[in-house]
Amino acid sequence: MKRSKLNLPPGSVVYTGTWQNTITSIEVFTYSETEVSHNLFTDSDYEPELIKMTEMNGITWVNIVGLNVVDTIIGIGESFGLSPMVLEDIVHVSQRSKIEIGDQMIFSIFKMLYGLPIVHEHLSIILMDRLVITFQENEGDVFGSIRQQIKTGDGKLRKMGADYLYYCMLDALVDHQLEIVNWIGDEIDRSERKAIDSASLNLDQLFKTRKELLLVRSSVLPFKDIMIELSSAQNHWIGEEVKIFLRDVNDHVSHVTDTVNLYREMVNNLYELNMLSTSDRMNHIMTILTVFSAIFIPLNFLTGFFGMNFKYFPGMDNQMAIPIFVVGCIGIATTLYLLFKKKKWF
Repeated sequence: MKRSKLNLPPGSVVYTGTWQNTITSIEVFTYSETEVSHNLFTDSDYEPELIKMTEMNGITWVNIVGLNVVDTIIGIGESFGLSPMVLEDIVHVSQRSKIEIGDQMIFSIFKMLYGLPIVHEHLSIILMDRLVITFQENEGDVFGSIRQQIKTGDGKLRKMGADYLYYCMLDALVDHQLEIVNWIGDEIDRSERKAIDSASLNLDQLFKTRKELLLVRSSVLPFKDIMIELSSAQNHWIGEEVKIFLRDVNDHVSHVTDTVNLYREMVNNLYELNMLSTSDRMNHIMTILTVFSAIFIPLNFLTGFFGMNFKYFPGMDNQMAIPIFVVGCIGIATTLYLLFKKKKWF
């Protein structure tokens, strides 16, 4: 059950998400170019070893999974000198993606998207001197390749500083957004083919796709401002070598944004196409019904007229009266049908 921060003072650490983890797990990587250490802790045994590991030589990544145990989050925050305002944003999952660059650290918030169906998760990343701390709501994330690089020593990760690790995390976030966008594009292509083949669409699926695009868009749009802040000359936390890599991430962000906007237009066009197709079918049906109604109007008049109880009616004694009436009605109906057909009313 989601908890509200309504009427609470600033700095109140209240988890407002839906994941109710019973135990907060803490994963710690400490690595250098030649060695790596990997440890897992729970919320009851983390403090002594955690502080000890962060004081070791090398780069340390502390990944905290589970935000609902607020006392543990506060304890971890105090261990690293995090202010109540920072801790408030860490557990407030409705907080918009942002970045704050200070003298002691870089504090950033992102929306992490991964998996199918799409998992939307609140993610906080803190960059300090030789230290990166991540807070995520639940198990499962986009950092599998980073863990693999740390363990195996592949790539440049273990040869670089904490700012490069921070860059790798941003790159992983955007890459998974792009993967999800590509999957959504495949869904849109299938919907288009179905619309062309059968002139019908699954509106439930279309609205689901539209919602997924809005989710990706809300996650990727703040990235532009964040990348500008990270690439600025005033940011001393990111080295010039790593800022070059950030430009590549910025290009990916632009690509995701452009693709999302394109797919939104395609979804809107599909919806409009479906509405036009439905309206066209309804108009065609109404035209057919109107034509048949117009044909039967004179027939109904003749039936009503000759069905009245006149005492004297010319031709009533004629044995051919009924055949003549039937033939006359058929002739009138055929004439009207051919007339409407000639005018291309249907």
